Amino acid sequence: MLRHSVFFVWGEHATEQQKLVALKGLAYLSYACPTIRCLDFGTDLLGGSKPLLEAKPWERTPLWRASKSGPVFNYDMALHEDFDDLEGLTAYNADPAHYEVGVYNETIDREEQTARVDWWYDGPSRLEKGLIRHSSMFVWRDEATDTQKDDVREVFGSLNGVVPTVRSLVVGDNINHKSTTSYDFIIDAHFSDLAGFEACREHPAYREALALAVGATKYEWTARITHRMASG
Repeated sequence: MLRHSVFFVWGEHATEQQKLVALKGLAYLSYACPTIRCLDFGTDLLGGSKPLLEAKPWERTPLWRASKSGPVFNYDMALHEDFDDLEGLTAYNADPAHYEVGVYNETIDREEQTARVDWWYDGPSRLEKGLIRHSSMFVWRDEATDTQKDDVREVFGSLNGVVPTVRSLVVGDNINHKSTTSYDFIIDAHFSDLAGFEACREHPAYREALALAVGATKYEWTARITHRMASG
């Protein structure tokens, strides 16, 4: 299955009504675009970019100085769409409904911070309605070696069966770097509930995986979001 994953950050002046319209637009895509096989979307359960917006611009930690503490905020809205093949994704990108929704979203989000990964995974569509999805996108350091990259992929993948609350976790590499906001790879994990994700964050194996990621990625640029699947 080919998945198109996109994370958004609300603009500073986006209203609650505008955010609701954006979510409705994402839901509409599943009906309007015939090549979409499965669609998931939702908003962050852990505050999103609120910590960023609560601080004055001159008081915010610049991303290039945040590498020791990681990201200073979560992303606000996630969209995951599955396609049978590249042709299906190409047709979707050319669909008028996709264009209309995208133009609206650009008016209320920080488009320059939108994070994207197109990636392959095996098996049926990864959607378990009502459960919790945590996804993180990473950018490799310029000096990261192939061995380091393989180690990061392997350690995240090994969390299956090691961390009790992880229902499933997959890792995917981006196959499309045409966008200037494309990331390099993504982890996608499912949990029964939010407490399960929070327990995972404290597990030594998960902390070990993050430590490897810090050494091999531009960790301060990590794009992450935790939402309830197909919840809006």
